[in-house]
Amino acid sequence: MEANTRILGTIQGALPKGRSSGHALNYQGFWAIADQGVVSLGNFLTTIILARALTPAAYGLWSVIFGLILFLNVLPASLIIYPLTVRLAARDGVSDGSLVKAGLALTALLAAPQILILFTASVLVAHTGLGAAAGFCLLAWQLQETTRRSLMARLAFGTALCTDAISYLGQAAAVWLCAREGQLSPEIAFVVVGVTCALAGIAQLWFLRAACHGRTKLREHARMFWGTGRWVLGSNVLANLNIQAGPWAIFLFRGAADAAGFQAVANLIGVSHPIMLSLGNFLIPAVARVRARQGLWAARRVALSQSTQAALLLLPLTLLLLFIPRPLLGLLYGAGSPYAGLDGPLRLLALTYVLSFWAMAIRYFLIAVESKNQAQFLIELCGSVLFIVTLIPLTLRWGVAGAIVATGLSQAAKLASNLILMRQVGVQDSRRIDR
Repeated sequence: MEANTRILGTIQGALPKGRSSGHALNYQGFWAIADQGVVSLGNFLTTIILARALTPAAYGLWSVIFGLILFLNVLPASLIIYPLTVRLAARDGVSDGSLVKAGLALTALLAAPQILILFTASVLVAHTGLGAAAGFCLLAWQLQETTRRSLMARLAFGTALCTDAISYLGQAAAVWLCAREGQLSPEIAFVVVGVTCALAGIAQLWFLRAACHGRTKLREHARMFWGTGRWVLGSNVLANLNIQAGPWAIFLFRGAADAAGFQAVANLIGVSHPIMLSLGNFLIPAVARVRARQGLWAARRVALSQSTQAALLLLPLTLLLLFIPRPLLGLLYGAGSPYAGLDGPLRLLALTYVLSFWAMAIRYFLIAVESKNQAQFLIELCGSVLFIVTLIPLTLRWGVAGAIVATGLSQAAKLASNLILMRQVGVQDSRRIDR
């Protein structure tokens, strides 16, 4: 009982003031990284087990439909989870129950047309059984992500870690058991993911039960969610399209071998994903909460401090990729592998990732304070145009290295633009205080 009380206190409690607030944020930042580590590990294990147990044709079906689910998840992530996170983080924990309930209801409503799209695509490439399983997976996953982010908005990352272990490590364990029994298929894998997400979502709702009070005005909440998230949706869609454009351009213009080389190089960067992804999970609610209670300048200090700490954690990996890329490639793929000679592109990708990290960190700050979201969309749009314009000729000329250079140019442009926007936000806030 004492442990449960402590957890619920973390969910609803206010951020400590004074010097101890920095230690509290660092403590929660550690749990945010640990939580993302659990998520990344579970996804990695599930992917490896499926690749080993399924036939190439079956694994191809899983990959195509799973990729479509990931793309469709951009909609609730932008229109529901982002507004829910910044609003919950800025509140006192007493009057946020209606937001949680509205978020769940709107997630379910938004999932309906997405399930139809997913079902149709599944039927076209396979059969109705795959469509039904994938639809169940999408619904359970999105609902669980809503409750998960509600915990994170209250900076309850330790609690989120426990429930994410049920979902992500649980799905890996269940998929392994099915493979061991010789009963694994894409349909069963989607059902397993859906069931473990549902179990984790129920556990998260139990932890949120003390906060889930209040009357829900769904129409008003829907307008607020749309008004807050519509520009972020545009930015996220463009960013996801850009991620897919690079590998496809290499595949179309240089062939499958170069596309494989790009993926081989990108795999080494994947080690940083727990830190990179956890930064957004933590920074947005933390900055939104500090902005609401202590003002913009305090929020900027939090964003800079937490981003710098994450950058320091990534520094050893970055230095290894820059100074000994060939031994790392040989260690992972074998000294005689054709990928071992991609040390030049790996160095370029490491430098590009540095630009991407800081552009992303500043973007998280800007959307956490709900400022310049429309300008962010325009920056993403211009960055996408620059990326596509440079991607094609550079890929044709230099293959993998050219695609990475095109990515670096667009990320550098986004970083410079975000720095200007952050300065404008500070100037506007200073003028508001002077008045």
